[in-house]
Amino acid sequence: MLVPNPGWGEPRRAAGEDAAAAPSAQRRKELQTEQKELKARLAQLKKSLAQSESAHAEAADALAASETAISTANRRLQQLAASRRQVEQRIAELQAAQSEAASAQNAHASRLAGVARREFELQVRPSMAGVLDPAQAAQDGRDSAYLDRIVRERLHRIGELDDRRARLAALELESHQRSAELSRIDADERASRAQLLKQEALRKAALTRLAKQIAGQRKSVAGLERDDARLGSLIDQIGRLLAEQARRRAAPPAHGAPVPKGGSGPPPGAEPALPASATAFARLRGKLVLPVQGPIGSHFGAPRLDEDGRPQEGAPSWKGLFIAAAVGTPVHAVASGRIVFADWLRGFGNLLIVDHGEGFLSVYANNETLLHGVGDQVGADEVIASVGNTGGNAHSGLYFEMRYQGRPFDPLGWAVAR
Repeated sequence: MLVPNPGWGEPRRAAGEDAAAAPSAQRRKELQTEQKELKARLAQLKKSLAQSESAHAEAADALAASETAISTANRRLQQLAASRRQVEQRIAELQAAQSEAASAQNAHASRLAGVARREFELQVRPSMAGVLDPAQAAQDGRDSAYLDRIVRERLHRIGELDDRRARLAALELESHQRSAELSRIDADERASRAQLLKQEALRKAALTRLAKQIAGQRKSVAGLERDDARLGSLIDQIGRLLAEQARRRAAPPAHGAPVPKGGSGPPPGAEPALPASATAFARLRGKLVLPVQGPIGSHFGAPRLDEDGRPQEGAPSWKGLFIAAAVGTPVHAVASGRIVFADWLRGFGNLLIVDHGEGFLSVYANNETLLHGVGDQVGADEVIASVGNTGGNAHSGLYFEMRYQGRPFDPLGWAVAR
């Protein structure tokens, strides 16, 4: 579920710049060890969360399996589409190479036939003419030397022709292999689409059956508080685990500041103490672009509203933005970073968290499809997910947060509309 960011506590290149050089073999080994540890620790955290929430089972949990499966099937279809494009491009290249090789082979065979004709003409010339004519004898000597050269050329061209035939055979073999690969991709795509349709039907049936319960629980102040605390706890644990490993590598967390306890954040409208613009990520302030284009339905620090549009008494305020968008709309990373969480989470559906280094995280929730997995490095503005309404959300759109050392802050102070 988690992977450490190699740049934790170290300056990271600004968005759009090339990634740093690949880590050494020793560093890769360390990262693999850390990743295993983080996965094990996070599994314990999820188990603990499940046990503590067993008395608060929610109707939306019935959607978890189908929403996760839909995300997986969609991601698989995207991967297969990319593979299909690569294979089709390679087949086109092979076909062009085969045509070129066949033409070259025919031309080479014609030249070889010409060499063979010249050789035959010299071999059948009457030899007695040289006995009667000294000049002809001299010419015959030159012809004999020429014949030797022709023989050597013929042997050379025969060898080249064999090479060309072998090259053409290799191209034909690879073309057949690629065509077979394309057939396998076709079969895999059909299976993935069938699985997608099945899971979409299951989700639709669950939504129909549990619509009233889900709507009621989404309005429950206690449920909203649990959702808020759940995400905060998850992010808090991510920061703590990464910081702990960073300390073991003798690299303190960003700016040497401890990760604060609790992820619920400061009072509405307040921000954590953000670093100066001297740091790489902080220099991006005002230059980032929101992940999705669409109207913002909920703002950071704003109260949650009831059905009548009045503030919902006792409910936690918004810790991020809800950007309305159609299902399937591409979701872009606001900056380069590494995926540190990619899974379904109660209250937030299919959830991605990106670590940008220096204590900064971005959070993308309610997605239909997660297009990346834990450990993937993503670039600024790269498509990382697609919009959905998972987790029991009544409306399609993206719930988006930005956090520094576990605490949420207003994304609109950092990012402009897409």
